[in-house]
Amino acid sequence: MSRSIYLQRYAWKERLFPDYQPNPDLALIIVIPSFKESQLLAALDSLNQCEEPKGGVLVLVVVNEDEQAAQEVITANDKCLESLHKYSSRYELLFSHQRLPSKKAGVGLARKIGMDEAVKIFDCIGTDGIIVCFDADCLCEKNYLVEIERHYLNAKTKAGIVFYEHQLDGGNKEEIIQYETYLRYYIDALRYAGYPYAHQTLGSCITVRSSAYESHGGMNTRKAGEDFYFLNKVIPHGGFVEINTTTVYPSSRISDRVPFGTGKAVGELTNTELPYLVYNPKSFEDLKVFFSQAKLFWKSEPTEIPASVSEFLDGNADAEIGLIRNQTNSLSSFVKRFFHWFDAFKILKYIHFCRDHRYENIELKDAIIWLQKEHPNIASTNMEIQLGKLRSLDRKGLTPNQRDF
Repeated sequence: MSRSIYLQRYAWKERLFPDYQPNPDLALIIVIPSFKESQLLAALDSLNQCEEPKGGVLVLVVVNEDEQAAQEVITANDKCLESLHKYSSRYELLFSHQRLPSKKAGVGLARKIGMDEAVKIFDCIGTDGIIVCFDADCLCEKNYLVEIERHYLNAKTKAGIVFYEHQLDGGNKEEIIQYETYLRYYIDALRYAGYPYAHQTLGSCITVRSSAYESHGGMNTRKAGEDFYFLNKVIPHGGFVEINTTTVYPSSRISDRVPFGTGKAVGELTNTELPYLVYNPKSFEDLKVFFSQAKLFWKSEPTEIPASVSEFLDGNADAEIGLIRNQTNSLSSFVKRFFHWFDAFKILKYIHFCRDHRYENIELKDAIIWLQKEHPNIASTNMEIQLGKLRSLDRKGLTPNQRDF
């Protein structure tokens, strides 16, 4: 019987595959939530074309629907299950059909159920294996599995995010170029501001060691944004890597399966002729001023906090920073605690505060012009070429100064 507190108290109680006997060499479990999905077999084909890693691989698909799902969803999922029964996989393949309670039905719960099952399987063979998140409409590079495995050969690696590039040949090309450019603008702006934990947070790109997944409380059950909140817990604790030597290719299609995210954004962009508006760079410039003083706050009271930050904190910056100072006994621990306090979620709330009260959103093209001041080599009048340059920039990863935190 497992002694894992997580499995006993917090994991999904039902065993999906109670009779499954994993091979002792199992090293990677790829978890794929699938809802009303027509592209799943293409995703499985892409995985099957991957170079074979040294450790064993299991692909675990969670076909899921709301217990009150419409008939079209049920029909689509039944068709998906039928195709899975007939599918010939290079790697071990398990799949389960889950009817989820309406209150929590969604990608977060489906991903959690699959990842929890992965923990249970690894627990059966006493292995601290690698849980790999993938989506049912994604493709991947052929070195996908071997590169993930290689990064986890380092025992210090607890979790990682795989580099991504949206598919540009599946329709909605102009819209997905704009949306991915925005995603990269936001992270690169956070890196400009000096936030040390600025990483992309796509669910289909998450990898995590089983023990780290447990220690951080597992996946949450949000209907969307589960990836952001999970990584916001994991990244600041160290051992997080960017796996930029391979690529996941998420779909560019319109989707109504989640309340926000890629599919939703592409649909909105398709249905409007208005320019794409994004967060104002002035918000990130103020953050840069604030974050640049983090080390100074260890020995002195805040003196030059930007007005936007002060207003967002409702004048409580002195008290908040003083509390962190009183709870730490070294500069390094102070800085870490500082960024645990002003984390990615608080930053997002601050950015929204600035949007609503101080700095109006601006057109994406103007935001990229601002970013070009920091990275002149991304300049291009062609949006696709410009995105390619942003991708090349981001594949280089964090700067050495940011890694020091």
